[in-house]
Amino acid sequence: METNYFCSQRYFMRLTIHHVLVLACFLLLSCAFCLTSCESEQEHLKPEPYQVLDSILSTHEVVFKEAVNEMLEDVGLTQDDLKPYKQEIDLAALRARKYKAYVITYHTTDPNGRPVIASGVVYYPKSGRARGVIEAVPFNKNKYKCPSKQLANLEVMQGMAGFIVLVPDLIGCGSTEPMLIPYLYIDNITKVSADFRRAATELIRNVYGLPMPEWTMISGISLSASEALALARYYHFHPELGVKVNQLWIAGGAYNPQLVIDSQLRTCHSEYAFFPNVLCSVNHYDGLGLNLKDIFRGELKEHYEEWCTGYMPILDLTKRLGTDLNSYLNVDYFNEENPNYLSLKNSFAKFAVPNDWVPSCEIHIYHGKNDTFVPIECSEQLVEYLKSVGADVHYVETDEGHFETTIIMGVDMVKLLYM
Repeated sequence: METNYFCSQRYFMRLTIHHVLVLACFLLLSCAFCLTSCESEQEHLKPEPYQVLDSILSTHEVVFKEAVNEMLEDVGLTQDDLKPYKQEIDLAALRARKYKAYVITYHTTDPNGRPVIASGVVYYPKSGRARGVIEAVPFNKNKYKCPSKQLANLEVMQGMAGFIVLVPDLIGCGSTEPMLIPYLYIDNITKVSADFRRAATELIRNVYGLPMPEWTMISGISLSASEALALARYYHFHPELGVKVNQLWIAGGAYNPQLVIDSQLRTCHSEYAFFPNVLCSVNHYDGLGLNLKDIFRGELKEHYEEWCTGYMPILDLTKRLGTDLNSYLNVDYFNEENPNYLSLKNSFAKFAVPNDWVPSCEIHIYHGKNDTFVPIECSEQLVEYLKSVGADVHYVETDEGHFETTIIMGVDMVKLLYM
């Protein structure tokens, strides 16, 4: 009995050791499989021929401090104006990454559907590790200060916490500089921006061997706010592009430009001489055939071809023309009995972002009660619609003006992205 007992014990031990060895082998194989799977997920993608990307023109390094200084210059602010936000900006500067900027050209179309080679800048963290994607529609519609000519700009500053930042020049700037800037042409701007993302995807695949993250954040301020909203809508209606928008940040936007125009014509006052540029653009791209000398007055009547084509910053144009519309516009031209004005209104209607969708992303909207550039009604109407369809909208109404409110939004983005 004793012998049998020890034999059975030895047999049991052999079975136990056998099972442990089998289990260990299984675990090792499982670990090896997991490691192989993880490695395969991180495996670099094979280069592919360019489909949308045309060329890489140049590469540069960009740092946070340069972007802040450029932002101040663009909007006419000083370091003193940033003092209320100094703590957040200093903390962001400490955590900001160095970036490699790729100036590229790519295939897209102009507002009339004609093929063009446009340009833009892809910003990639020098660390090689990207936290996500930010698509920023540039607000500075100026040929001398477009993204490819001013690499350290406001748009890249917000994403220097380690995000891939995509900023197209848009039509009329960069490689398409000879062309007139199509102000407020949201259909074209969204197409050009989406094509730019496709080109950036090819760049990242071929340079870094990595896929473009599908989730993206979109931002826009002032002139580009409505365009950023339109871009989010574009991705919503084009799921085949594989882009998922998780957040949208917009401030001071003319989501319904006719509201802005009506307000200015009613008061004959404009703090931002943007209307003349829009008139030149619409007359050109919509082929209205208007005699702009019937619309413009004073110095503008003789110099609109050089002043309203994107080479003169609109703030400089405002200083030259003043804020009284009567000094540079024939206000009587804009009446419902004038068929030419009705043609203009039909064109302006295309610039409003349609309320025909239910955004699935989180939307942050900012507007100032003392905004003398864009009436707050533009944001109030948008927010009312978004709430009516159950969108996830966060509306911040400040007591500040136009540029101050955009800074407040920027600081809130910095808190989210950098902290």
